[in-house]
Amino acid sequence: MSKRIILSDSSLNRYGYRVLTEGIDYSAFAKNPILLYMHFRDEGSPYWGTYKAIGHWEDIRVEDGVLSAEPVFDKVDELSQTISAKFEAGTFNAASISIRILATSGEKEYLVPGQTRETVTKCELMEASIVDIPANANAVRLYDRDTSACLAIGMENAAVPLLHKVTTPMNLNAKWKTVLAFLGIGEDKAEATQLTEKQLESLNAEMERLQTENARLAAEKAKADKQLQAANDEVTTLKADLAKKDGEISTLTEQVKNLKNQPAEGQHGPTPKTEPQGETKEDLAAFADKNPKDYEALTARMKEEGLI
Repeated sequence: MSKRIILSDSSLNRYGYRVLTEGIDYSAFAKNPILLYMHFRDEGSPYWGTYKAIGHWEDIRVEDGVLSAEPVFDKVDELSQTISAKFEAGTFNAASISIRILATSGEKEYLVPGQTRETVTKCELMEASIVDIPANANAVRLYDRDTSACLAIGMENAAVPLLHKVTTPMNLNAKWKTVLAFLGIGEDKAEATQLTEKQLESLNAEMERLQTENARLAAEKAKADKQLQAANDEVTTLKADLAKKDGEISTLTEQVKNLKNQPAEGQHGPTPKTEPQGETKEDLAAFADKNPKDYEALTARMKEEGLI
């Protein structure tokens, strides 16, 4: 039968808190893995006099969030012999650790249902003991004498801070119609209703949703504004091109009129152009007036007139 014992894990103990396995520093303990009985050390045992250590620990491991080791009893005194015999007989099969607390936290990420004290997030492992009744397969005794607490059954425990419940004296206001509607509370009950933690969390979640939605809409607006500016720039460019074309047409029309008014060869002064008999095509100037923006037709007509 394996002698390995769980020294500690991250589960909730009977005293309402947890010791995170990943936060346990056991580097010094590995160099001096002392094995005690019921955590009795310098104060001695009321049952076994002044006996101290009863052995040491071997093959200390951390696997899947569990700290475990195998006890080795020295059997050099009555206490070690007795505890070893009871361990082999199956009377004693539990252990617990003594730690020096370095940090605790009451943040939600470190809490589990039913927890009443903060979670020990960082600590130093001082020793591990064989115990009769563990708090949670790991009755933890705090090491510092001025803040120590034995977590065997019936021992006090004050070093790990209690969790402080979030309470608020804030009452709702009948004017907060949007808040009341969101929480499903009638205006007539607003003044007598206090905000609960669950309601505050709901409001916070809604605020976060609205902030995310606002950011999304702001990004879409910025994109639309950019597209609109590009479209406006394109319209401005087209208008400039159109004005340039209109100017070119006006210039060409004026040139056509001037050509028609040139004097005939051997004559002085302007003379009207003689149109061929039976010509039904309207003159270029009139055609340009009727079709000011039909650039293809104007170009074709001017080519017929030999102007381009």
